[in-house]
Amino acid sequence: TLQHASLEAECWKKANEKEETYEDHDVPLTIEVEIQPSWIPRIPTCQIDASWINNGSVSGLGWSLRDEMGSEYCGLRACNRSLSALHAEMEGLLWAASCMRDRGITSIRFETDCSDLVDMTTNPVDWPAFATEIEVFQRLQENFEDVSLSHIPRSRNGRADALAKEARTRGYAFSHIDQTRTDGDALRRIGTSVLHLI
Repeated sequence: TLQHASLEAECWKKANEKEETYEDHDVPLTIEVEIQPSWIPRIPTCQIDASWINNGSVSGLGWSLRDEMGSEYCGLRACNRSLSALHAEMEGLLWAASCMRDRGITSIRFETDCSDLVDMTTNPVDWPAFATEIEVFQRLQENFEDVSLSHIPRSRNGRADALAKEARTRGYAFSHIDQTRTDGDALRRIGTSVLHLI
């Protein structure tokens, strides 16, 4: 019984000891740390959209640019009503490309929720009615070292869409470009320019 009592006491002692924490400082961490926040693109990205209605007097154009430094720019413009919604989308692309060129941007990714606009630039022979506009875009492309146009879902193009609609609902021709910088989650305006067209 003495041996049994001794064994029981040792078991009780082990059960009540603090658990040892094993830390291995030599094992490297396998967590990948992203140097850039995911919301800052590696190359400037410009989302574009247009707003057009049958009985409207103007078409609305909008673009939203986010550059690799975390700065954001936006542009909205109302111009004489285009022949169709697709013509308005093309006008929006041409205006955005001109603005990017004028800002001295040499690499740019354009994004649109209009799949026909993407097809128009990749298969121009299939769109003879837009031959002139496509030629203008091709000339604008020569100003960039790296340029692309890709399709994104409408749900991801909300800012450009809102800008285009706001421009159209004003009902008169104008052009406006604004710059904001991201400070955490807040946007701070750091520059603006407005051009009213007659």
